[in-house]
Amino acid sequence: MKHVFTAATISAAIALPAAADEIRATSSFGPSHVLATAGYPALFKKLEEFTAGRWTGYDTPSGLLAPNEMNTGLRDGISDLGPIILPYFAADYPESGIVGELSILGTDNRAISSAVTEYIATCAECQAEFARAGHVFLGSDATTNYEFLSSKPIRTLDDMKGVRIRTAGSVFTRFVESLGAEPVQMPSSELFEGLSSGVINATYSSVADLKNAQLYDVVKYVTMIDQGVFNAAAMTNASSMLWGRMSAEDRAALAHASQYAQTIGVQSWIDTTDEARKTGEEKGVEFITPDEGLKAKAAEFREAHLAGAAATLESRGVKDAAAKIERYKALLAKWEGLVQNVHTSDELAELRFAEIWSKVDFNTYGQ
Repeated sequence: MKHVFTAATISAAIALPAAADEIRATSSFGPSHVLATAGYPALFKKLEEFTAGRWTGYDTPSGLLAPNEMNTGLRDGISDLGPIILPYFAADYPESGIVGELSILGTDNRAISSAVTEYIATCAECQAEFARAGHVFLGSDATTNYEFLSSKPIRTLDDMKGVRIRTAGSVFTRFVESLGAEPVQMPSSELFEGLSSGVINATYSSVADLKNAQLYDVVKYVTMIDQGVFNAAAMTNASSMLWGRMSAEDRAALAHASQYAQTIGVQSWIDTTDEARKTGEEKGVEFITPDEGLKAKAAEFREAHLAGAAATLESRGVKDAAAKIERYKALLAKWEGLVQNVHTSDELAELRFAEIWSKVDFNTYGQ
């Protein structure tokens, strides 16, 4: 049987669009996490838009890689895109981990997350760390302020004595100890059980965790100390294998689209904190303003910690730590000014792209 190819059929075949390249992402925190429900979907929608359909993607929210498996999972190409929680892999990221050591600076998570993003994206030593790990940094988010969420009232420094408080991160552990309390290491998934059984009396967390961990029935008090955030998370790291398949133009598009996932995360912390406080108040949770003695002790710790931060970082192998701390402080001050006129996560995403990523050479970035 002969196949007859007319000019029309040949033209039609030539006109068929090429199949889009597909990114396999793993947001890894479960299907109800904001990365899975809104962040990564927005990223892929924007990526298709920015690449005229050349790239698309899908997310596997859980089951493929856990957060503590992501470092090697991205390196080995098990997933193309996923979050890196820096403290999980502290030995691999001493330079990038500087931001975590400075997590008690700032109170606006829009500015903090943006300063972290600019710091790491423009830090040669940080970039070398990610290159050795086999993936590419594309930005960060940050939580809202940490407070004491407790089963007993904490109003004064005396009230801190002997209180068992769940902490996440060495800075916060030292902070709690400086106040006379006892830090306890515990996964966030065990907070409700820990508080209800009395294994811990409090958690040092964002108010948003009242909702995130459903703590309304076991937390009766929130002491608004307003010191510290979690800022050491790279939420949309790309595998070097994926990066190597992309043109410079498409790399820029992925960096651009990634800002939408991260700023949705930033705004979600703000919105969830507001919602959790309102619901908490309705359920009888008391929000406490600490007395001057407790606030003064917290401020004393902050100053002492910052004074010793350079030495701490130098002990981990970071060179010129004092200068790097000053650079981060300057970036934070810059972003605290820039975000004042930002009202939506989309506006913040575009501002971050304009201020940071539009100035990057994507022929060489991540190599």
